[in-house]
Amino acid sequence: MTKYAHNYSRITAALLALCAACGSGRPAATMGSKFVRMQDPAELDTENGLIATGLTDACLGLQLATAPTGTTDPTTSTTTTTTDPTTGVTTTTTTSTDPTTGVTTTTTSSTDPATGITTTTTSSTDPATGITTTTTSSTDPVTGAVTTTTTTSTATPTDPTLTDPSLVNTNSCIVGSNGMPPNLLGINGLSPASLTGDHFKQWFASDPKTANTLMKYLVKCSLPAGLGMDFDYGGITYAWPGQLGLAPHWATGEPIPENEQQLVTACLGAHANRYGVHVAISILGQDSNQTPLPTYADELSHFPVTEGCFFGNVFRGDGTFSAGDRPTDLTAEESSLRACALPDRTGSGASSMCAPIKYAGNCRDLCQPDPTNTYYVSCTVGGKSYLPLTTRNQRNVGYTCGDGICQVTESCGTGTSWNDCALDCGACN
Repeated sequence: MTKYAHNYSRITAALLALCAACGSGRPAATMGSKFVRMQDPAELDTENGLIATGLTDACLGLQLATAPTGTTDPTTSTTTTTTDPTTGVTTTTTTSTDPTTGVTTTTTSSTDPATGITTTTTSSTDPATGITTTTTSSTDPVTGAVTTTTTTSTATPTDPTLTDPSLVNTNSCIVGSNGMPPNLLGINGLSPASLTGDHFKQWFASDPKTANTLMKYLVKCSLPAGLGMDFDYGGITYAWPGQLGLAPHWATGEPIPENEQQLVTACLGAHANRYGVHVAISILGQDSNQTPLPTYADELSHFPVTEGCFFGNVFRGDGTFSAGDRPTDLTAEESSLRACALPDRTGSGASSMCAPIKYAGNCRDLCQPDPTNTYYVSCTVGGKSYLPLTTRNQRNVGYTCGDGICQVTESCGTGTSWNDCALDCGACN
């Protein structure tokens, strides 16, 4: 790990949650906020391309290998029956394993001859998460009443992809056609030792420009200020400084735990920009230890407009989600430089304005706020909860068709809407 001698400003130290496909990470020149950053159009052209690969299931995904083919029986099962000679209770146990999902289900059924009550317990374990769900039901033959209870394990799951590199799909990254995508870094840890293997070197060599951008933002998001990583290739030393420190375990060389996976994913989404322009933003949330990210005294007043929340897990192939938190919806005439927390308005068929980010709805409907109601601490979609990052804007990021200036967010046409704005952009040639 490279330790940089210089100290980063309060802006770059805590705001720049910069990740692949997100932005340059240049801080706003006039704001003294550790949560203010500028998005650089010079790099966003390339990095938006990285969004299309890295935020789907490619470069960061820790994916289980495909189940073996040639299995003729979709499910293997065994059944055993035992009788307790003392109580006379007969117990039947059936265990089955689905070879496709790897889920093992055990069902135990017994009837007490003294009471006639039948009790059935079903337990299943998902190997991908390590979570076990147990359901127990009992039926009273006299009243017919059925009592059911369900419990789910909360112990830290054992993830085989973090311990066995053979289970990771090393051909899933679209950035290069050969070599190792950085998903194996999830196993090896984000440390200098991860960069010395031939696999990483082959991957980097397949597209140095794109690989450099990806690594730069992974490191900036994951490592704290003052630490960084260096990599020599083709006579060039690539230096990747850390900034926010959202993945402390990963940064020490350990496999990346799921809470850090989610925070890195949130960084990807929160710093995406549809238009590739300079936009100062405020980012609020908690780190992997559930400690609030530090803010400066006037931050909320400098960024008075709530924008949205970003969450998901690209490491698991869950994708990246955005949700809106605007005080009011945009009218047909209005547009915003910060569009990734909006549902698609173009009619393209995508769910959000920044595909492949998926728009999930409203933060207030999906997420749990912190006690001060300033940011969100958990967002749930599809029955799964994630650690989010919350964003706020200044008032100057919005435009209205008819203000006399053809903004980057507007298009030519014959009407008065943001993407058909004859008033500002004229007719299309």
